[in-house]
Order: sequence, then C-alpha cells, then structure tokens
Amino acid sequence: MTGIPRPNISAIESGKREVSLTTLRLLAANLRTTPGALVDGVAPIHFKKTLLSRKSLEEIAQASLGKKIAHLTPEQKDISFILSNIIKNKINANKARYRNTLKGPKTYVNNWMMLKATLGSEAMNNLLARIDKYESKAD
Repeated sequence: MTGIPRPNISAIESGKREVSLTTLRLLAANLRTTPGALVDGVAPIHFKKTLLSRKSLEEIAQASLGKKIAHLTPEQKDISFILSNIIKNKINANKARYRNTLKGPKTYVNNWMMLKATLGSEAMNNLLARIDKYESKAD
C-alpha cells in the first residue's frame, strides 16, 4: 500500500536500516496511526469530545485521586487511570519506599504525552488544575 519495497520495510523493522521522516509519515498514514505511535510504541487513544464537559473533567479528576465515581464511562475510566499513574509518579518519586514500585520515568513520560496529545493542552491543564485544587483541600 505504501509503495515501499518489502525488503526495505523488513530492513526498517529489523533495525538494519534507518527510516526517514517521509517514510515514517507514509507508513503511519497507511497504518492509520501516528508517526509517534510507530516510534515510541504508544498508540494514541481516541476519546469522544463530549467527555470533556466541566462535569466530566471534575469526575475524572476526582476518580484519578481515588474517589469512587459510579457512572464513569469506559473512556473516562481510562483517562482517570492514566492520570492516576501520572499523579503517583509525581508524588512517589521522592519517597524511597516507592522507588521500586514505580515503572520508571519512561512510563510517566509516555502517559503524559499520550494524554496531552489525545485530550489537548487545555483539557490537560483543566484536569491538573482540578487535581491541584483537590490535593490542596486534602492537606
């Protein structure tokens, strides 16, 4: 479908050949994914835009901090789960007893990039502001 000869694709897959940006974009377009997903192995998540109402953002923020929200959609649960992993990495990184349980900085960065690319900067900033608000109330 890409017009790239099979031996070239095989060489790229096995790491015997470097891939150009043009080839990467071509492959991503034909595989219906993003170049970033091919490079780092983190596939983008596609959420419905209707999930980002003010009420949804509040519920996602609360769920990511551990509050039980009964009526979250599967997409909202996914967002809150990923966001809770980001929060745990942020909070626990300086605590020695948690260092062995962390999955490492790469997971943190991947989670961050995935949510930011999927939700957009505005929604991420809104979620983080709500989380900061709830965390400051808990202190």
